[in-house]
Amino acid sequence: MPVETAKPAPAAPTGPAAAADPALFASKDGLVAAPRPAGDGWECVEQTATEPGQEATLIKCRYTDRTRFFFLLAKDYVVPPDQVRSAEQLATDVFPATYQQLFQKFEVVESKPTTRAGGPGHELRISAVHASMGEIRKRELVQTAGNHVFVVSAEGLPAVFDAEASAIEAWFAGARFKNQQ
Repeated sequence: MPVETAKPAPAAPTGPAAAADPALFASKDGLVAAPRPAGDGWECVEQTATEPGQEATLIKCRYTDRTRFFFLLAKDYVVPPDQVRSAEQLATDVFPATYQQLFQKFEVVESKPTTRAGGPGHELRISAVHASMGEIRKRELVQTAGNHVFVVSAEGLPAVFDAEASAIEAWFAGARFKNQQ
């Protein structure tokens, strides 16, 4: 998980992907980009970690109104060679261990192989209960290439999650990862 820095979104997107499409929010290193959500009240940030063997870049767009808990995330991270797993293994074996730590309880309501951006992946839909936020919905898609793991995710309160269906679809369809090409 990237922990080094949280940087507010620049006034205009930067990086190679953003230069080609100003509607994208892109990490400064150009490794991750996704469509900026439409409308007001959004904050987009990036986080990076550069520790050798644990490099990670993520971008996240979330509502500034914390009572409308909801965010979209796209992440590229590197795992050591001994931790390389398939997208399905990550989604069905590794990620649930993380969900057990994040949520009081969770249920995988859908788990299926899928294709995104021309590559295979595995998608999960989760219903969970968070200690402070209450009921949460989560959609997560994982893909891999070598020792890179690519995650596209949406998470939030059920009513906000449902209201943001079009933003979720745009994010999942439009997320781009330089290391996936």
